[in-house]
Amino acid sequence: MSDKSAEIVLNMLTDAIGAINAGESADRAIVTHLYNALDAEIGVSVHCDPRQALELVIGLPDAATAAPLFNDVASEWPTGMSGHVTVGHVAGVGYVVYIVIPPAPDARFMQVLAFARDTPYDDASCTLLKRSCQPLRAVWPLAARAYARERAARHEYSLTSRELDVLGLLAQGLLATSIASRLNLSPRTVHKHLGNIYRKLGVHDRLVAVSLARANGLLDVAN
Repeated sequence: MSDKSAEIVLNMLTDAIGAINAGESADRAIVTHLYNALDAEIGVSVHCDPRQALELVIGLPDAATAAPLFNDVASEWPTGMSGHVTVGHVAGVGYVVYIVIPPAPDARFMQVLAFARDTPYDDASCTLLKRSCQPLRAVWPLAARAYARERAARHEYSLTSRELDVLGLLAQGLLATSIASRLNLSPRTVHKHLGNIYRKLGVHDRLVAVSLARANGLLDVAN
């Protein structure tokens, strides 16, 4: 695996940045690549916010199977997670490796990636994990902003990905016809999305909608 670690990291980052550019969370791309490369049986991405409960963002192969590993992260955080890569053995879970990504400058939460399997991690696996740390720390500020935007839209306002797309173009000053052309939609469909956006945000015009969206982190920094 050591000879392929650079390729694995590059592919992981490419998919993660693609997800971010699409306004989506990068967690699934990151966890999936490392989960497969490590031949892990369980993989999780956990966002740790000191002011809130820990959140399981991604659990592989599914959330129910990943629950014991998530519980281990919750019990260890933050005192048991020093450094960037920690390897150990947890009874009932297996051989576990943790990757800790510190908080981004404008995000209050840090990310913990954890993977478990029945057999010990070899040198090649450890090399891959160590090579992943710096790139993950570099991409984390972008990933954290994308996640915060997606989370706010999903949990607080129930905006869909398409509605976020429309809202982002609205913030750039585009009219409905231009938004329709950019997203390959009909103007009627765009007006329907705008109506849904206004209703979910509790506003009645585009200026207030954009102002509220900016205040609540629903827009990319560039918008």
